[in-house]
Amino acid sequence: MASAILLAGCASPSSPVVSAPSVVAAPAAPVPRAVDPSLLAPGSTRLGAVSCARGPAPLMPDPSASVDLNDPRQRALHALAQQYRPTPQRAPVPEAAVPGAEACVQLLAVTFSLVAAGTGRTPEASEIDGALRQAGLTKIVVDTGPVFSASTGEACVFGTFPAGEPEFMLGPLGADGSCGP
Repeated sequence: MASAILLAGCASPSSPVVSAPSVVAAPAAPVPRAVDPSLLAPGSTRLGAVSCARGPAPLMPDPSASVDLNDPRQRALHALAQQYRPTPQRAPVPEAAVPGAEACVQLLAVTFSLVAAGTGRTPEASEIDGALRQAGLTKIVVDTGPVFSASTGEACVFGTFPAGEPEFMLGPLGADGSCGP
């Protein structure tokens, strides 16, 4: 069993007595033994989905949903959902794989934007490869351009950097489970 050590001490600022902090041992959070279904990609029952695909699905507008305009929370969620633009697809992607792939695209868009803002240039191949690996994507291919492809385990994410800004597309996995730019 793992434990955490907490250092605690208290004295009033005017107290002339200085005492050593006391040590209190507290149990750390237990390590999960079974796979939590909430860690799977949205709509997925497979463990093959990568970490970025297990995150929260993007807010997607439901055209049939009614919105109470008097409720500020519903108005805010509706406004956020209206800003959502689905990532273009090269070819049809299985419906269950789309939310996870979209979550990966959102994470990569933020990551690449931060790299570009910090360096003032388009990310280099090694930075792209590192960001894709950090997101948990597999079967990564980065070519000159730069262009890249990677697998979420259920779909492919393709990307380019025209004019320095990342552009993404989704696609189905190849017959061998790989993705090519």
